[in-house]
Amino acid sequence: MRNKITVLFCLMCTLFQAQTVVHVKDKESKMPIAYANIWKAESLYKTADSTGVFSVNSTETASYFKITSVGYHDTIAKITEEIFLRPNRIALDEVKLVQRKFEKKVKLGKVKRGDNHYGVQWDTKMAMTAKYFPNKDTKGKYLSKAKFFATATNKNRLISVLVYSVGDDGKPDEILNTENLVYKLKKGTHAVEADLNSFNIEFPSNGIFIIIQHPLLEQNKNYSKDNNHPNGFFYEPLISIDESEEYIDSWYFKDGIWNQSKTYSINIELLLTD
Repeated sequence: MRNKITVLFCLMCTLFQAQTVVHVKDKESKMPIAYANIWKAESLYKTADSTGVFSVNSTETASYFKITSVGYHDTIAKITEEIFLRPNRIALDEVKLVQRKFEKKVKLGKVKRGDNHYGVQWDTKMAMTAKYFPNKDTKGKYLSKAKFFATATNKNRLISVLVYSVGDDGKPDEILNTENLVYKLKKGTHAVEADLNSFNIEFPSNGIFIIIQHPLLEQNKNYSKDNNHPNGFFYEPLISIDESEEYIDSWYFKDGIWNQSKTYSINIELLLTD
């Protein structure tokens, strides 16, 4: 009887831990798509790695997930060994070809290490944050660089940067960059400088949002012994912020909705050039 119980327990553990490995690929080239996002119930659920691979519990294969990636059409699909995304040709065709001078510079916001930081807790409900930069009569300028400080307790942590337009409701609306901007960090506190020049995005009259997204990967997990989260980890890197008691300029994405933050302002500097 004791042996039977042991065998049954091991079988249950095996079933519980069974994973289905998924490869996200370009529908035309069949090449892997690095760092695609996998969404579940309006929340960012997982991030594919640099080879386009992610895994889910085998019990979830009957569920539908939304898979997104910069430069591709969003795809809603059940989990299979391979999921193909169709390239978004319209987005690629909209890249402007302009003659840049890079003579005049304008800096918006401030970049600093700060005494306060944020990471992403284990439930991943707030893996995307945004900082709004209003246009105060700045004409003929293009987005050049976005800079902020990030802290990592281990090497090879990753952080992603996106650019969003401002919708009629004042919230982040449409993604404007046409390729992924993912940066690998060194251990310690270092400045992350996202180069936006290749996109030739003219600073809109209603402003712009710079989005910081934490890739939900194993290499970004911090299993600190001091961590009070029930699952025992949170996602790094930690991003520099200033605390506040009212809305200033920062937002967070939760349960499918962008919300104003009334507790912090992200320390990001945006450089514009002609």
